[in-house]
Amino acid sequence: MRRVLRLALRLAGLAALLGGTMSACYVREARPGPPCYGGVWVEGHYGPRGRWHPAHWRCPGVIERY
Repeated sequence: MRRVLRLALRLAGLAALLGGTMSACYVREARPGPPCYGGVWVEGHYGPRGRWHPAHWRCPGVIERY
């Protein structure tokens, strides 16, 4: 009886371990449609002076000022 209980506990532990390590979520960053023709999506990044810039659209011909 103890042998069966030990085996059941080991299997339950293994199932919990595998279930915890194998479950994961992948979240894509939602973005709206382009506000202009030919717009390019730019992921969030750090600028040349170390400031964080969130993800945004970059439109051709528009001068961006930081």
